[in-house]
Amino acid sequence: MNYNFEIGKGIAGINFEYPVKKVIQILGKPDKKHEDSVSLYLQYRKYGLLLAYEKENKEFIDLDIETENLIYEGKNWYNYNKKELIEIIKYIYTKKKYTFDFDTTEIDCINEQQLDFHEIGVTLFIRKNKLKSVNVSKPLIF
Repeated sequence: MNYNFEIGKGIAGINFEYPVKKVIQILGKPDKKHEDSVSLYLQYRKYGLLLAYEKENKEFIDLDIETENLIYEGKNWYNYNKKELIEIIKYIYTKKKYTFDFDTTEIDCINEQQLDFHEIGVTLFIRKNKLKSVNVSKPLIF
C-alpha cells in the first residue's frame, strides 16, 4: 500500500474526489461499513484506514481519511515528534504561500491534543509528544 499524501488530492491512491464505488473497487470490500443519516464509514483494518464520507443531496461527498501511515515527500510523519511535525507543516505552508496558522484543541478524556491545519486539510492527534493518528481531507482553500 502506498501511503503517499498529496495535499488537495488524496492519500494511498485514494483521491478525495472518488465516489464510494471507486474506492471499494480500489481497496476491496471494507472490514466494517457503517451508515447513518449523515455519514458513511468504511474501515480497512489491514491498511490502517478509516474513510468517512458526508452525505449531501443524497450523495456521499467530502471524504475524510484517518490513517495510521502517512508519507509526505518521502518522510513518514509517524517517525517525528510534535515539534518536528509542526516544522514540516510550516515548510508546507511556506511552499504553498499560506500564512502559517493552526488550531489546537485539548481532548482531556483521552489525553490528546488535536492540531488542525485547515489550509492543507490535515488534523494531527498527538499524545505524549507522539503522533497517534492523522486525518486528511480536501483543504478548504485548495
